[in-house]
Amino acid sequence: MKMIGSIMRKSALACGIGLLGLGASQACAQTIIDDWQTVQPPSAPSLKPVTVDLETTALLLLDFNGAQDPTKGPCNRNTKPRCLASLPKVKSLLDAARAKGVFVVYSLAGAGEPQDIATALAPLASDPIVKSGPDKFIGTNLRSILADKGIKTVIVTGTASEGAVLDTATDAALNGMNIILPVDGMSSTELYGEQYVAWHMVNAPGVSQKTTLTRIDMIKF
Repeated sequence: MKMIGSIMRKSALACGIGLLGLGASQACAQTIIDDWQTVQPPSAPSLKPVTVDLETTALLLLDFNGAQDPTKGPCNRNTKPRCLASLPKVKSLLDAARAKGVFVVYSLAGAGEPQDIATALAPLASDPIVKSGPDKFIGTNLRSILADKGIKTVIVTGTASEGAVLDTATDAALNGMNIILPVDGMSSTELYGEQYVAWHMVNAPGVSQKTTLTRIDMIKF
């Protein structure tokens, strides 16, 4: 404890000396909280067209429950109206995927049950549905569901962007899968959540190499 105290005193003294000669910004590093208002967002990442391999790609529809009853899930008018706004585009993606026989998997969050998934995206009786927290691989058989179908790429949609989308996509990428992430298929309570996830997925080590950031109308089956 004496050694730690000595180090802290020396650091404080050095910082104080530096402040006299250099100014606070140079002598003592500020935390991100101190610099929060000065941060400028990076340039928007580019979106890329992608052609889906029908045999090895699955469409993940994550936590779209709550549209009919806000108490039954996160995709609702009270907390995530942006999720409701995304439904028409996600439906067009789902319809295109089904027309080509692409494997579709759903997830549920909270108190949701299959009947609570947004009506526009209602699952078929044959579609697998898993229920978990933000990472849909944890506590479920999602990994084996995809492996049994020979899936190597997942198109990830859902809400929240910084929850189910980010955590499930990251887990998939870190375990060797390719990620197709349409920015208009993920939603949050606020724009920053969606912006952060878009940036993270194309910049984070181990994830960026596996991710194609795109838009629903740029996905070809």
